[in-house]
Amino acid sequence: MIELASETMAWIMFTIGLILALLSLLLSLSEVVKGNAKTIAMMRVLGYDNKACSNTILGAYRPFACVGFIIGTLYQYALLKLIITFVFSDVEIVPAYNFDWIVLLITLVAFIIVYELTMVFFSFRIRKTPLKSVMTE
Repeated sequence: MIELASETMAWIMFTIGLILALLSLLLSLSEVVKGNAKTIAMMRVLGYDNKACSNTILGAYRPFACVGFIIGTLYQYALLKLIITFVFSDVEIVPAYNFDWIVLLITLVAFIIVYELTMVFFSFRIRKTPLKSVMTE
């Protein structure tokens, strides 16, 4: 993006994408934990440990996160290729836009680290789910 617009524009796009991704991750997982509060409490009453509760509630979302990462990567590449093809078609000297495998690897590692840290954080929230939540309703 730096070659096509400016460094400032690249950082703006990066920041907006990062904020939207983190907020959607945090909002979705907090709703999953809140929506399954009764299930978590019942599992703990029945003797399941915290790891089993976390794996049951949050573990099912790992494959969907991987699929989302793949689809998002393909979507971003196709969108940028389309924009460069049509928007910059009148420009004489357009830098070549090719897929950068090293950046993909760095992004994948960063995604896995952030996603797993978020899962650990929500596992602690599951651990703190009170057993009284089942008794009150």
